Amino acid sequence: MIFRRLLFSLLLLLSSPVAWADDQSTAVRNEVLEQDVLQLKQANKALEQVIKNLIQRIEHLENSTQDQTDAILPRVQQTEKPIDSELKARLEKESAENYKLIQSAFEQRLSKEGGMLLGRYQFIYEPSLSYSHSSYDKILVDGFTIFPVLVVGDIVSERVRRDIVINNHYFRLGLGRDIQVDLVIPLGYEEENSFRGDGTQSSRKTSGLGDVSIGLSYQLIKSQQSWPDTVLALNWKTATGNDPYRLVTADELALGTGFNTLGLSLISMTNSDPIILFGGLSAAYTQSRIKAIGHLKPGASYGLNLGTALALNFDTSLSFNFQYRYTGKTEIDGQKISGSEITTSIFSIGLSRAKGELYAVDIDLGIGLTADTPDFQLTVSFPFEFSFL
Repeated sequence: MIFRRLLFSLLLLLSSPVAWADDQSTAVRNEVLEQDVLQLKQANKALEQVIKNLIQRIEHLENSTQDQTDAILPRVQQTEKPIDSELKARLEKESAENYKLIQSAFEQRLSKEGGMLLGRYQFIYEPSLSYSHSSYDKILVDGFTIFPVLVVGDIVSERVRRDIVINNHYFRLGLGRDIQVDLVIPLGYEEENSFRGDGTQSSRKTSGLGDVSIGLSYQLIKSQQSWPDTVLALNWKTATGNDPYRLVTADELALGTGFNTLGLSLISMTNSDPIILFGGLSAAYTQSRIKAIGHLKPGASYGLNLGTALALNFDTSLSFNFQYRYTGKTEIDGQKISGSEITTSIFSIGLSRAKGELYAVDIDLGIGLTADTPDFQLTVSFPFEFSFL
């Protein structure tokens, strides 16, 4: 019993330093944690103070800026009121003038292409001067043939150069109710020079009145969301020019065709600012007539026209146009002549510049794409617009 008490006392003496050491380390850790918490609280208070200072400075700046704006705005409004009214009136006037110029440049071009009709009692007189040049080579047989491969006589090559100057006078009048009448009076000069391989040269010239034509146009469809502006035109070309089948000598030239022709065309136009697209289809029937060589019946012709006009600035527009026309074979006494069909195609670039509201200047350069078309064609026109209202 006594031994057990001694052993228990000894164990108590051994365990007491370990427990004291554990208590001491726990106290140290608690003290460190308390110091860390205290530092975090102090840092948090400092950050809160910084944020409060920033908020106060922002509010102060906002208030000072608002005060300055409120102080300056009345003075600016007072000083700019008369300037704003004058400036607004001037801008409105310039905008209206620029719009009229743009419309004038576009209208002149589209009226020329037939895609836009004139208003009631509006009148346009458009004189134009056109120059075209063409050259081609041909082979002449001076003699006769016994067989297709046997020629008795001379075979001569010949180069032909042809220059044509046409002074057209266009008259367009709007009748109202979407109707317009057109009259074209052409005055021409033509010169043809032939150069043979043997060194000889021949020249032919003529001048005078060409084939006068009159047309009637009607606005078939007005611009809608799903349908473009569409114009239906009927044209009658007379045979007022010199008849090529009634020439007295071989040295004469003719400025007319010698036939009356009835043409029908359908032209559409759509506006996609600042570009206008236009295109059309056409067909023409030529009346048959009895000539010195027999009963002649020219073939019917069909055409296609595609183009676009682009506004470069307030008074200038640029246009591109492609024209194609095919004419069938000619018949003599009911027999079709081989090789008499004609295919013409021309690509033209045009520039229109409006000179105020009364007149404009149009310049067109056409480039021939087929052998039946002149090599190039240059046209300058001056549309003058009048109103009888």
